[in-house]
Amino acid sequence: MNKTIAIINDPNVTLGTLPSTIIMQNAWEADWSKFNHNDNYIILGGHMGAYEEEKYEYLKKEKEWIRNAVENNSKILGICLGSQLVADSLDGEAYLSDEIEFGFKKLNFISKDEKFSDFEDSVVFTWHRDTFKIPSEAQLIAHTDFPQIYTIKNTVCIQFHPEVTVELFDKWYDSEISKKELKNYDVELTRNKLINHEKLMYQKVNSFYKKWLDS
Repeated sequence: MNKTIAIINDPNVTLGTLPSTIIMQNAWEADWSKFNHNDNYIILGGHMGAYEEEKYEYLKKEKEWIRNAVENNSKILGICLGSQLVADSLDGEAYLSDEIEFGFKKLNFISKDEKFSDFEDSVVFTWHRDTFKIPSEAQLIAHTDFPQIYTIKNTVCIQFHPEVTVELFDKWYDSEISKKELKNYDVELTRNKLINHEKLMYQKVNSFYKKWLDS
């Protein structure tokens, strides 16, 4: 049976609502040559930019592995930074946006895919300052003011955070950088909305996760 491995790019961005049975692997400690292309991979988020290879040297090897894994048709799910890393690994581009997208948003779907049906009728949680140009061979599935879901070969990329919990939210906000970036946003209102949505988000992400594995 194929394993599912979550690649951790930031110690504060972990599984959240995703199943706790998923194996976790720190990207900065990874031996990429030992990763089996037949396994399933979830590339999680982080505070860094996909383009910050000089500051975070492991990103270069990670992006080389991503490029090879996509070409070999590995099953990959990229979330937030993960989706940006996939774009930047191929012929897309990750870059710093002029604005932060933060809070709950409704997705605009331009293509139907049963895998994503759990996200069609509800809002999703967004928090990112980087965005991306999708790879030329990718298909854009949904967007807000920013691209949110795209697919390429056997890879699914999601910009929003289906895995977020209140616990993760508090970790992400517990930094001076986050507080400065969000000074003009109603953080308390968004956190309260997250509290009210958390149970439903567990249900939706686990439903999506099963569809993704079966696809």
